[in-house]
Amino acid sequence: MSQPPSKSERMEIRKAIGNRSIPRPSNTPTHRGPDYLTAHACFDCRKSWKLSEDSAAICPECGKSAHFMGRAFKAPKKTDKEQWKKVERLWTAGFRFFPNTGWRDVVPYPERLREVSDFIRQNPKHPFRVQS
Repeated sequence: MSQPPSKSERMEIRKAIGNRSIPRPSNTPTHRGPDYLTAHACFDCRKSWKLSEDSAAICPECGKSAHFMGRAFKAPKKTDKEQWKKVERLWTAGFRFFPNTGWRDVVPYPERLREVSDFIRQNPKHPFRVQS
């Protein structure tokens, strides 16, 4: 007795005679969700929001510009004026808050406002500094 064709052989026979339709891949849209949101801060209101990078970054509270801070920015408490001043001085000097998973040996940002001037002077080539 001869062996019946295997399942894969039967499928090939069906494809060849037109009894087996091959489903086409569905057309998935290239845009699969909202824009990526990143932290923006208003130094006047001492608040932070996640806004689209493409949108006009305007503070929803006061209407002034909201500043791009980076993906890893964690806003200080609104009442902590010293930390907000520190963040503003770092931002003005060109430092942004990016995730440092790939930069294990990067010098961390200062903890206190009084350390900021020395930090800026000692780190002109810091990898998270976007301008001089």
